[in-house]
Amino acid sequence: MAEAQISAAPNSEERKLSDIFLSGWNLYDELEVSELPFNGGEFQNKVKTAMGHFEQATTIVNQVGMFSPNELIDEVSTDSLPFMLMPYFLGKLCTKIHNPSCVIEPLELGETYFKDHLQRCQEYDLCEAPKGKLQQDNKTDAALQKSEQRALIEAAYNRNDKIAQYRKMKEIDEYMARMRNAVKNKTADEETRREFFLKYLDKSIIDAQQELSTLTSMKEMAKMRLARMQAGEAVNDPVSFGNPPTGQQNHAHGHGHSHGPHRPEPNKPKPMQPFIIARNAAQKAVFGLGYPSVPVMTVDEFYQQRVDEGIFPDEEKTAKINQEKAIAAALDPNEQEDEERAVVELQVEDDDPEYLARMRRMDEYKDVVRRGDGNRHNRS
Repeated sequence: MAEAQISAAPNSEERKLSDIFLSGWNLYDELEVSELPFNGGEFQNKVKTAMGHFEQATTIVNQVGMFSPNELIDEVSTDSLPFMLMPYFLGKLCTKIHNPSCVIEPLELGETYFKDHLQRCQEYDLCEAPKGKLQQDNKTDAALQKSEQRALIEAAYNRNDKIAQYRKMKEIDEYMARMRNAVKNKTADEETRREFFLKYLDKSIIDAQQELSTLTSMKEMAKMRLARMQAGEAVNDPVSFGNPPTGQQNHAHGHGHSHGPHRPEPNKPKPMQPFIIARNAAQKAVFGLGYPSVPVMTVDEFYQQRVDEGIFPDEEKTAKINQEKAIAAALDPNEQEDEERAVVELQVEDDDPEYLARMRRMDEYKDVVRRGDGNRHNRS
């Protein structure tokens, strides 16, 4: 790696590219575990300082042409690997910007950085290319009208992918927590440093894909919020970064309604009147509301009572069972056979007593059918 140097301070003190990157990286790690208020001045100043370091380092990397789409990841030197993470760091720092007057701009900037990072990783064959819009728009109507079974299987696959990504991220975080200080202080050998940054790139790819999905949703919500503000409606949604000024609140009537335009509240359904649950009309006529020993309850209370007693199924448990069945249906039959075969082999190796006893009973059983036995009904 070229030892690029620039004048980074007013006193003309020259700093190396690695020092600039390390300063930004230390600030980023500090912000990740900081307990300072998100909208505080100190926190936001650190965000701007860290972004300044990474932007300065990015300029140098682009000037020297450090990365090329014609290279493979094995051709990149260990000293150059950390600089592949700079777009990812900049995207993560954009998500920490607090600017109530301009909400959409940081979201779009972070989206650009994450896309740039994923594109560079794709050029080095570290991740697969995302599906283009043309592939999604060219789907036929028949393909769009998928059956419920197909949608259920896809949901199960997506869930399995998310679980696998979560486990991988957890393993990488544990490894990085052990090796971070040694890598930053350059006390680790080159092979360990290379493995560290390759794992960091794997983590950044998964995190960038998740952040892109989140930023897209937040950007749509922010645009809806701005459109509602321009229409003169009161805004109260998750994208709002602060309470509206008190001057914008209208004076209220004696019972608390405002003069300004407001969205009508939905009509709340009337609560059900309690009634006696009886077996038939005759019992209902006899055991009326005046009968003191018969409890009066609603259907919901009666159902919840039966759930607590273990008679009726619980909705959460039923949903969990249905989800497990969907995941089991989505699994490949060959994989299920392999898992069953592996369980049998493990029992044989461990000399499982239950398995051995069952196999011995099968060996000792003899299905003896004498001549003439069988179904002799209506036979002369």
